[in-house]
Amino acid sequence: MFEPAEIDMDELKLAISLPKLDSVSNGSFIPHENIESSPLLNSKFDAFFVSGLFPEQTTTLSQLCESCSLEMVVFESPSNDLAVIHDVVLNIADKLFSDEMPNNIDVADIRNLNQSSEYLFAFNSKNLALDFMEAQELGVVIGGIYLAHGSTDLNEYETTNKKLMAHISENGFLCSSFHFPGRSECTILLGVKR
Repeated sequence: MFEPAEIDMDELKLAISLPKLDSVSNGSFIPHENIESSPLLNSKFDAFFVSGLFPEQTTTLSQLCESCSLEMVVFESPSNDLAVIHDVVLNIADKLFSDEMPNNIDVADIRNLNQSSEYLFAFNSKNLALDFMEAQELGVVIGGIYLAHGSTDLNEYETTNKKLMAHISENGFLCSSFHFPGRSECTILLGVKR
């Protein structure tokens, strides 16, 4: 008698360009070598995940993305570890495209964190993230994204959330979820504002 209402949701469009990466399973891959001349950047993407840029490239791409109303999200690692950045970017992309429950992380969360911070630091280890938060002097940690992976139980998940929140500013935020098939121990993305 009653038919469920169909919800017309736009499909997420995500561009990803990282050094020493040849493809992505979710999103559109842009080769890092010809990033600035890629016609893909003229497409209507929701966000552009990138890392490993020279300062001049960052300025040029930032202007290009701004003219296209494209959210450019630059991932960094305090240790300059490219494997960590790969893990974090690919885990977040996989989570954004998955139907895995809880389905509570959205590109809007990434956009909010990006627009609220000057730096986005990637971690694939809880201890390294917490050590960084305790020692960093760049500014205030204003928020983060935390994805628990694999066999993380609920108690460990809650404990990690509390430890992360203890280092986030009073008006900050933490978006957390599970991503069971994630590579590495976990995924943590922290936003720091000077």
